[in-house]
Amino acid sequence: MTQSPTAEAAEIKVSFAGTEAAAAFDALGLDRDEGRRRSVHFWDRPARTSGAEVSLPLLERGVILRLRRDREGHGSKEEADLTVKLRPSPGLPPRWLEERKGEDWEYRIEEDRAAPAFKPVVAASLEAGVGFAASLDPGSPGRLLVEEQLELLGAAGPVDGGLDGLTALGPVHAVKWKQEWEELPRAVAVEEWTTEGGLRFVEVSVRADVEDAADAQQLLGGALRARGLALPATGDTKTRIVMTALARALPG
Repeated sequence: MTQSPTAEAAEIKVSFAGTEAAAAFDALGLDRDEGRRRSVHFWDRPARTSGAEVSLPLLERGVILRLRRDREGHGSKEEADLTVKLRPSPGLPPRWLEERKGEDWEYRIEEDRAAPAFKPVVAASLEAGVGFAASLDPGSPGRLLVEEQLELLGAAGPVDGGLDGLTALGPVHAVKWKQEWEELPRAVAVEEWTTEGGLRFVEVSVRADVEDAADAQQLLGGALRARGLALPATGDTKTRIVMTALARALPG
């Protein structure tokens, strides 16, 4: 018997793309030398459909496989992690209806609320640390996933074709900062994503308890406007946009 998980926490996100990302970067006074630099890869099984269009069957099923690792250089912690994320979460067995953690992994259930609609979408994710050396070659995710991640994938339903033959999409160059804004009771996370193909995003996010999420959303919007930044009128998740662009850029 399965049941949809219920989140107690929410992440409110506002993403700026292209020239709006450049404006947000300047308005927030960001300095890449002060942020944590990481490389990000995703996996999927992209297929050409018509013209330049591609399909991403895992993403379309709501399954995201993401590898993040510190980039070499100043401030690198030489850490890496791999996340299995189900967004939106399907119905899951009782074992996966509550958050929990192990020695080197953490399972979370939370609402994603992305601008401009801020529609709550429940996501279930399991993040696990992986060896830094092993993460340098994305290869196949199967060799990096821990047992609990494989169980979560199995609980969500079989992945067509299994994990063999998946294509690594990346790298995405990420820089992340934590800031304290007087308008908000919790820390504000700011993350920049860029790709060699010229995509650029700046995402601003805060976490809140679900019952406080609407207030946090209003406070974040007001704080951004006070910094000269209007909420984007339209937008898709940066993950979908970036994965699609990386898949389109693949040879053949």
